[in-house]
Amino acid sequence: MKLLVEWLARLPERPRTIFKTCAYGFIAGLVAVAFQLAMNGCYRAGIVRLSHCTHATFLWSSFAVIMGTSLISGWLLNSFCADAAGSGIPQLKAAFWKNFGFVPFRVLWVKFIAGTIQIGGGSSLGREGPSVQLAGTASSLLAGVLGEPKQKRRLAAATGAAAGLAAAFNTPLAGVTFVLEELIGDLLISL
Repeated sequence: MKLLVEWLARLPERPRTIFKTCAYGFIAGLVAVAFQLAMNGCYRAGIVRLSHCTHATFLWSSFAVIMGTSLISGWLLNSFCADAAGSGIPQLKAAFWKNFGFVPFRVLWVKFIAGTIQIGGGSSLGREGPSVQLAGTASSLLAGVLGEPKQKRRLAAATGAAAGLAAAFNTPLAGVTFVLEELIGDLLISL
């Protein structure tokens, strides 16, 4: 990794920025797709498998799965990272403005596991907000690995958020528009 950081430092500013932006988008997309696959796997292992049982068994068992996954998610969020609670978009927006785009690693792993078991366990939650937060967090962390200080991770967080939304909905232009409107809030700031 040290060699990559040194190589990036030798690049002129514009190619370096393009490379980093592509890397942020790539890692964010991978995290969003992994999140989707993990949720689907959890859903198939739980609710879909139970759907082949009798009606009464399905009702009680699915209720137990939803309650169990909700309790586990709540325990994870309360015990390890309260910043991973919620939809994810307001939390990433707060990190973007208050912490210059820096998001700690524990947000990534707690949100990933809690979101996977909560949504995959049958709760009626959307994957969009968690995908945006996970992707923005992964990009922010990659920026740190690539040598960006904590005060300069806004580009990474915004790029990751756009890639996460694009991966969740398969709409890249909507992801960019969403980040400009919701996360950044003003087109002039982003120029």
